[in-house]
Amino acid sequence: MAGKKVIQSAHFKRNTLTALAVVLFCAIILSEILLAVSIPWYLRREDTMALEVLRLKMRSTFDAARNRTGSYRGRDEVKEAEFRLLRWALDSMADYLRENISRLDAAELKSIQSKIDTLHKTAQELAQGKNRSREQKLDTSLYLNSLLAQEKTQK
Repeated sequence: MAGKKVIQSAHFKRNTLTALAVVLFCAIILSEILLAVSIPWYLRREDTMALEVLRLKMRSTFDAARNRTGSYRGRDEVKEAEFRLLRWALDSMADYLRENISRLDAAELKSIQSKIDTLHKTAQELAQGKNRSREQKLDTSLYLNSLLAQEKTQK
């Protein structure tokens, strides 16, 4: 062993292939960091867009319902009162939405949308001639007869 000569290995030289490998490695690391940052931002942006779509749908349905309730002028007092009641409910809801629509989340928007859909459907039914309420006659004879009977016993 004393007589054997140690052969040295080849010296590592920088060349274009090595530089390309380092650049690709750095690009992969940077793209992973970019994805880690951009995916939550994109999801937040999509949630915002979904809320805006809900708000736009609600506004269009709401406007259609308000337009439908503002058009009745007729001789039927009951139907006119029903339209006024619908109009009052929608006007009250408009005041609330004007102040709070930017603070509502998706669940609240969907709940309000279902109420608006119900009011809009009711307005359509009223416009088609269907009454939602019935006039009931009050039978006061029982009450009056009991009062008359009490009056007779007291005399």
